[in-house]
Amino acid sequence: MDINNVERFFSVLNDSTELIRKELDSTYIEALIETGENILDDGDIHVENGLPGEEAQKQLIDIYSRLTLTALTPEERKQAIQLILIKAAKEDLLQPNHQPTPDAIGIIFSYLIELLYDFDQPAHIADLSVGTGNLMYTLFSNLESSKNKFRFTGVDNDDLLISLTSTLAALLGMPIELMHQDALQPLLMDPADIMLSDLPVGYYPIELEGNTFSTSFEEGYSYSHFLLVEQGLNYLKEDGLAFYLMPTSTFESEEVKGLLSFIQSIGYVQGFIHLPNEWFKNKQSRKSILIVQKKGEKSRQAKEVLIATSPSLSNKEAFKTFLMDIKKWKKEQGIK
Repeated sequence: MDINNVERFFSVLNDSTELIRKELDSTYIEALIETGENILDDGDIHVENGLPGEEAQKQLIDIYSRLTLTALTPEERKQAIQLILIKAAKEDLLQPNHQPTPDAIGIIFSYLIELLYDFDQPAHIADLSVGTGNLMYTLFSNLESSKNKFRFTGVDNDDLLISLTSTLAALLGMPIELMHQDALQPLLMDPADIMLSDLPVGYYPIELEGNTFSTSFEEGYSYSHFLLVEQGLNYLKEDGLAFYLMPTSTFESEEVKGLLSFIQSIGYVQGFIHLPNEWFKNKQSRKSILIVQKKGEKSRQAKEVLIATSPSLSNKEAFKTFLMDIKKWKKEQGIK
């Protein structure tokens, strides 16, 4: 990877986004989507109601001439997109549930998937709260080098984030089917081999009537993160794997008993991976990855549930040992 190419791509994205934002008096993300579409159209600038103006159009043409997208490697594109997402989150003050998933977390997801999933055929990977898409982009970049083939599906009810994900995925050359809808409503989606999500934490703003979800509360609003786990498992194939990122404190709460009860009715809790403590400001902000396998002919409950804390990626020897320990655990437990 050439860091100069990463910086050049980021500079083109940022400079053109800032210019379009000023011209259109828009948010940073809206302007980023606009400039991404221009780049995908070989630098042809979309003009509506005379905006951007002629002088701005000339400046944009000059900015786009600094970049040849096809000359960049997938990794270079991914690194630049991660940087532009961080900038977008700061500029538009994105709420916590809309923040892009850090690459380091996505890399751990990638390793876990490669270690625990048997790729005997192409895999369908789905995220029912895809957001800005960065978790999916990281998987695509890290799994692409393997011989395994994937197809991706992302669902989100935020039209701006879905548009952003569509544009950035196209810049990466990543094939993904995106669905703009409430993920807790019935989905016209093929069952997934792998379900994953950086879960948005909070209450679902609609009171659920009847027995729609097993994880809903009897009175008042229910936790959206519990409901999304349930919905994800409902759209997961038999023997499929699910990886959910959520606050570590969730597993220490009284309410989690209802979630675990539902999981055990249709699947198995196979593991908890706690992320490095140094990645978080305090104990309350720490997060962990819940690993669930859906029941099927090949799956079985691990006799010893995997509970581990990941070292930081920068500690290469410790991280290598961590991965070897998981590989050993899988073999000993007969997990398929």
